[in-house]
Order: sequence, then structure tokens, then C-alpha cells
Amino acid sequence: MTKIEILLQGEGIADIELIELDEGAGSAEILVFALERRRGGEPGDYLVFLEDQEEPLAPGHQLHRHPHGEPHRVHVHRCRTVATTVTFNGGPQSRDFAPSRTVAAVKAWAATAFHMDPRDAAEHVLQLAGSVDRPEPDTHLGTLVRHGHCEIRFDLVPLKRVEG
Repeated sequence: MTKIEILLQGEGIADIELIELDEGAGSAEILVFALERRRGGEPGDYLVFLEDQEEPLAPGHQLHRHPHGEPHRVHVHRCRTVATTVTFNGGPQSRDFAPSRTVAAVKAWAATAFHMDPRDAAEHVLQLAGSVDRPEPDTHLGTLVRHGHCEIRFDLVPLKRVEG
């Protein structure tokens, strides 16, 4: 049987995991792998999302070869949405995103929400509020939050750090 590759991220899965499943595998098979890989994970009401999709996969949904031959990027989380706030120049903008949305997608939305010129936006990055952590653009939001805390705050800051 043909195998499909899946890049798995999710709640309690710190790093991207590459898994292989038989073509036609569905949410149930993905959840089995996710449970094995979660650090201290427990069974629960987890949802399976394709990257950058707002709605979770239906329970019977089957995955087939990606049209471009790439691995599917999948996220498993108990949060249906992540309440996301981005602050820029002291002003906040908020919106809910699926946990499978990437930091890059949030940055693109924030640049539009703050009416940034594309050149200015290219010179800014998202940084976790109250820290110096700047998640990689392909990081899923759900990897940055825990169930029960389905919210995150970012600051939109200049890419270059001024060191004194």
C-alpha cells in the first residue's frame, strides 16, 4: 500500500515529527501517533487540523497523497481556536485562529491589521509578549499554548535588535 508522509505538530509535541501512514489513513490513525508522541499526554478530545485550515478534519476524513508530493502538515490540539493578540506601537489587535495556523500567517494578518507597508512588515517579526522568544514562521500556534490556556500574545517588533 502507498504511504503518505505527515509532518505532525500539536499540543505537547515540542518538535515537528515526521510520520508515515498508509494512504487513506484518517484522523483516528493520526491521533494514535500523536498520543504516542505527546510528552505526558493523555487521551482527550483532540481535533486534527491541516495546516492553516480554520476547521478541524471531520472524523471520517481520509488523507491521500498531497497533490504536490509534499508531506501533509497536520496539527493535533484540544483548543478549537487560539485567541491571538498582537501589539504594535502600544496598540493591540485581536483575532481567533485555529491552532494549525502558523506564526507567518498571524504576522501577515497583523501587518494588514496595522496597515503596514509591505517593506515595513518585512522588517518586523512576532515575539512572544514579555519575552525575547521569536518563534519560527512555520511554527503552529497550538505548539505555543496549552489546553485551558487557548490564548497567546505577541509583540510585533523590528527584526534587528539594537544592542548597546
